[in-house]
Amino acid sequence: MCESTAYLVTPEGERKIMDYVVDIVPKENGKLSLTDILGEEEIIEGILKEVRLLEHKIVIEKAI
Repeated sequence: MCESTAYLVTPEGERKIMDYVVDIVPKENGKLSLTDILGEEEIIEGILKEVRLLEHKIVIEKAI
């Protein structure tokens, strides 16, 4: 399986925003489109900071 879990890092800490992410596409104005295995899409305002493939973890930092 190639799905990963996406987390958003803010000054308050880290929180999970989506499970089973299979696609990340950069959008305009510092946004990222995340799509899960079922085709659900979520638009996140942030910067892709890290992708840990062996841990299936995506880390996004909240845009300020």
